Amino acid sequence: PGSAPDFSRNPMKKMVQVQVGSLVILDCKPRASPRALSFWKKGDMMVREQARVSFLNDGGLKIMNVTKADAGTYTCTAENQFGKANGTTHLVVTEPTRIILAPSNMDVAVGESVILPCQVQHDPLLDIMFAWYFNGALTDFKKDGSHFEKVGGSSSGDLMIRNIQLKHSGKYVCMVQTGVDSVSSAAELIVRGSPGPPENVKVDEITDTTAQLSWTEGTDSHSPVISYAVQARTPFSVGWQSVRTVPEVIDGKTHTATVVELNPWVEYEFRIVASNKIGGGEPSLPSEKVRTEEAAPEIAPSEVSGGGGSRSELVITWDPVPEELQNGGGFGYVVAFRPLGVTTWIQTVVTSPDNPRYVFRNESIVPFSPYEVKVGVYNNKGEGPFSPVTTVFSAEEE
Repeated sequence: PGSAPDFSRNPMKKMVQVQVGSLVILDCKPRASPRALSFWKKGDMMVREQARVSFLNDGGLKIMNVTKADAGTYTCTAENQFGKANGTTHLVVTEPTRIILAPSNMDVAVGESVILPCQVQHDPLLDIMFAWYFNGALTDFKKDGSHFEKVGGSSSGDLMIRNIQLKHSGKYVCMVQTGVDSVSSAAELIVRGSPGPPENVKVDEITDTTAQLSWTEGTDSHSPVISYAVQARTPFSVGWQSVRTVPEVIDGKTHTATVVELNPWVEYEFRIVASNKIGGGEPSLPSEKVRTEEAAPEIAPSEVSGGGGSRSELVITWDPVPEELQNGGGFGYVVAFRPLGVTTWIQTVVTSPDNPRYVFRNESIVPFSPYEVKVGVYNNKGEGPFSPVTTVFSAEEE
């Protein structure tokens, strides 16, 4: 016994969605015995075979290179000697999704804000979803909200990156998905910053006025280091000061420079600051503290003067030499004086480096008479210069 066509076990699809230009097959496979013959209508019109449209042996309808005009409701009627039945499928034809403004490779500095565009043209029938991948990982806008934000309207998935950091260098992919297709576009972002701190700062050699330093470079933050500045600090300085160096040498990753014009017998520590096109970076950690070697003093006391005092006294005063200019241990003063017109100097030693005066007492001193006076310096390493000669008067009569 035979049976009429019946779609209940194998219903036709309610809707088939395809893109313009693709190939589509609409199935029509009811149960029937003997096999049913099918014919197709689109709306009220019979479908005829033509260049793009053909009927398949199993009753299906094949349309190649689909156009928007092919969209509509297709009905398949199946018939044998026991009866007939029909089913319908709605064909939806959509325009392909296209990225019309894609992100491009960018080169930016730390702290800037950038927008990576991702704008699409898509069929209004389709819902659209944007996603961004950074170095292969899906961006989580809740978690990375301090830097990443999606901006733009419904057809735009622009990515804004605020206050960009070195860690944001890499590959960004905008992925656009609809129910029928997906497209993506990628861009590389290079973030450049000021250099990282130089490392391993060491004092390799020290003399009385020079120090040879070595260090290795830190990270260049995608922009090569152009220069290094050496800074020094002593117990007498206010913070870090730049110091003069003779040109450095680069041997592989190790740099050396000789600091010049240091003061003898002073404790120094050094640090290095690297600069590139973006700017100066964080300073290195300081070197260990080192003391320059001793040398004979080079600076005489200033403001040598005097006068006054009691009868038979010659009072001589000066500004003591500060510790950082004493150049060594065992520092003191040599006070020399002579009555105006006399050729030989009387000399005496003052052993305290902080002492600002010396008083010569002698009954033979004539009241209020002029003396030539000069004050020199010495330390463990030898004698230094005298101050210029100045005239000082002995005490007056009481």
